[in-house]
Amino acid sequence: MKRGFVIIVSLLVFWAFFYGNGFTETKKKDINTATVEALVQVKGIGQKKAELIVEYISSRGRIEDMEELLEVKGIGLSTLGKIKELFEVKPLDKEAFKKSDADSSH
Repeated sequence: MKRGFVIIVSLLVFWAFFYGNGFTETKKKDINTATVEALVQVKGIGQKKAELIVEYISSRGRIEDMEELLEVKGIGLSTLGKIKELFEVKPLDKEAFKKSDADSSH
């Protein structure tokens, strides 16, 4: 009985460790910092589409909503759905921005 209890507790601790460290879900990357190399990992995105996406985001500074990518030639709802599996729009880190802006003013 005691051995079974120890095994159950060990399994629960093991599960909690891996679940808590994000091993059960993939972390999405910020689309605003995506590289061509990262984007070609998305099924249906080749070198040219990846370049168009990076150019589009670069020309705008950043995007605020993933649906903005529908404006890129060759990106439809299906492809956007595949992109959303690996990427998301992460909020702008305003504190880091303020710090870098203050550092550059010297």
